[in-house]
Amino acid sequence: MNSSNGNGSMSTASSSGAWNGRDHFPAGLRVLVVDDDQTCLMVFEKMLKTCLYQVTKCNKAETALSVLREHKNEFDIVISDVHMPDMDGFELLKHIN
Repeated sequence: MNSSNGNGSMSTASSSGAWNGRDHFPAGLRVLVVDDDQTCLMVFEKMLKTCLYQVTKCNKAETALSVLREHKNEFDIVISDVHMPDMDGFELLKHIN
């Protein structure tokens, strides 16, 4: 299903899970996933790897900041949980910028 409200567009997979060929994932994107929940990290990793993304996981925001500082320009996308005990996702975003 594709919908547009004038402010952008949204694309979702059909309930059958069939690939419709219209959505293309750029293979090889380097993604950093930050979440304190190990199950969420595993689910994200599995989903992102099906898109042929390179996935790095961190279970703490402080660790993610260290990884980003040590490996500048080595990630294309950062996906973060908002509610984490050491630092929320919005604070992490402020530090990344």
